[in-house]
Amino acid sequence: MCKCKMMKEEEILKKFSGEWILLFNDKIVDHSANIEDILETCEKKYPEDKYPNDEIKISKVLDRTLKEF
Repeated sequence: MCKCKMMKEEEILKKFSGEWILLFNDKIVDHSANIEDILETCEKKYPEDKYPNDEIKISKVLDRTLKEF
């Protein structure tokens, strides 16, 4: 798990600018510049049949904004 699970949004925007982040229960569990890496991690760690969709989020950290997909 990423050490940054309790980071402030400002710190997240700075540290992960331009990257995709995978969140589970609102905690960052992985990050990558490549969306395919995040999707693969998500499928392996959090299979759809075991985890509710509302606990898992994938977001893109844009320049000074966080966009949830």
